[in-house]
Amino acid sequence: MSAPVEEAAGEAADRRADLAAEIDRARARVAASLSTLGEEVARRGDWRAWVRERPTLVVAGALALGFLLGGGGAPPSDR
Repeated sequence: MSAPVEEAAGEAADRRADLAAEIDRARARVAASLSTLGEEVARRGDWRAWVRERPTLVVAGALALGFLLGGGGAPPSDR
């Protein structure tokens, strides 16, 4: 092999190594982002914590829903 060909082959190998390293870094960033996203989804989806933080609102909502489902104070219909 001549010197220019060997030099070009070496540069190509260096570029491949750089690209592989960049792909590894990007893969690590994506994995970290997915982990963070999963934790956030789990935290926001924890309805028990939401109820613990807002007991008055939950009780008021339950009363309102029961009132609506129970007829909402409408007079009974005659059959």
